[in-house]
Amino acid sequence: MPAGRREDTGTRQVAASLQRYADRGVFRGLSVSAGKNGRREFRFLWLTRTPMLVTYDPGASTLAFPRLIPGAAAVPSMVAALKGVVAEHLDSTVPEHRRVDKRRATVRCTVRDGHLSLSLVVRGAHHAYATKAGLNLVNRLFLQLQAHHPEYLIQQFGFSEE
Repeated sequence: MPAGRREDTGTRQVAASLQRYADRGVFRGLSVSAGKNGRREFRFLWLTRTPMLVTYDPGASTLAFPRLIPGAAAVPSMVAALKGVVAEHLDSTVPEHRRVDKRRATVRCTVRDGHLSLSLVVRGAHHAYATKAGLNLVNRLFLQLQAHHPEYLIQQFGFSEE
C-alpha cells in the first residue's frame, strides 16, 4: 500500500474514533482543521472549559495531546505523579482493559516549555485503539489531578472550589 494511502486511512480512523465519542456525548463541539505538514488538528470540549487539542501526524503516525497540562513544570511533584500514572498504564501488572498495549501504540509523556504533553505513536493499523487508549489515559491524568492537585485545576482551568 502506498505511504499516502496509509496516511489517509490513519487520519480517517482517528477522525472516525473521535466522532464516535462526540456522537455519544462524551465530548462536544468536535472540529477538525488542517495543521502543518499534513497534520490534522481536532478540538473539542471535554473535562475542562478550555477546548482540548489533539493532533494526528500521518507521516509519523502520532496522535498527540500537546500542552495537555499547561504550566505543569511549576509543580514538579505533580509532573512526577502524572508521569507515574502514564508509566503505570504501560506495566503488565495493570489490568489489560486499562493497560496500553505496546504492540499497538507507544506512549510518551514529555514536558516542554513548562507544559506536559502526551503522545502515542500508532503501531500498524491500530489508530482507533490508540485514540481510545489516549483518551482513557488523559481521563486518568485528570482524575489524578482532581484527587491530588485540585488547586491546579482551579487555577489553570477555572474549576469550582467546591
